[in-house]
Amino acid sequence: MIAYVDHPDGGFIRDVEGLREALRSPKLFLSLIVLREAPELLKEAAEAWAGVGAPSIAEAVYAYVYQYRLGLIGAGELLLRIAELFPDMGTADVLALQRTLKIGIGLTTCDLGAAVFVENPRAWAAEPPPPPEGVVAEAPRAKAYLVRNDGGRIVYDWDTMCVVPYSPQLDPALLHPLQLLRRAGYAIRTKGSPKCAFAEGGPADGAVVVPRPLAKALGLRPCF
Repeated sequence: MIAYVDHPDGGFIRDVEGLREALRSPKLFLSLIVLREAPELLKEAAEAWAGVGAPSIAEAVYAYVYQYRLGLIGAGELLLRIAELFPDMGTADVLALQRTLKIGIGLTTCDLGAAVFVENPRAWAAEPPPPPEGVVAEAPRAKAYLVRNDGGRIVYDWDTMCVVPYSPQLDPALLHPLQLLRRAGYAIRTKGSPKCAFAEGGPADGAVVVPRPLAKALGLRPCF
C-alpha cells in the first residue's frame, strides 16, 4: 500500500497510478496519508498544490525539494526555506506542503524537525488561543504555527500528516493525541516503522496515531 485517503470518497491506494489519480482531485489530494514516497509524481504533486493554493509557494517548494533530492541542499536548509515561505501560506498550502514533501522525498516537516500546529476554532470562544511553545514561524491566514519538534521519544503520525489540530486547553480529553504527546516530550515523525497503533492508556513510544481502517489494513494492533 502506498497511501490512504482519509475521506468518504477515498480509501486505500495500492500503487503509483492510484496515487496519480488522487492528485487530480483537490479533496482527495488534501486528504492523503502518504505511506511511501513516489518521487516520479513530485512535479504532479506540486501542480496539484498550485491548483488549490498559492502557485508561487508551490513552485518554490518544488524547486527546493528537487535541490534536496539532488543533494544540493540538506535537510536543515530545506526546513529553513520552508520556514521562510510559511508566513504566506494559507490552509490549503499547509496541507499540500506535507503531501508534496512526503511524495517527493518520503518526509514531512515533522521528519525535518518542525511540526505544523493548526488552531481549532471550536476549542476557544471569543479570544484566539495563545500560540504553542517553540514557534519557529506563523502563518496567520492558515491560523497555523511551525513549531520545534525535537522530543526524546518518538511517536508516528499517519493521521494528520504533520498538520496537528491545536488547542490551548489543559484538559487532556480535549486535546488531539499528537498535541498531548508532544507536550509530554515526544517527537512526531511520519517516516519509520511503528510497532503498534496508539491506544489511550497504552505505551506511546514507537506507536503510531492512525485511523482505525488503516491500522486494520496494515495489521497494526493496539499498543497495550
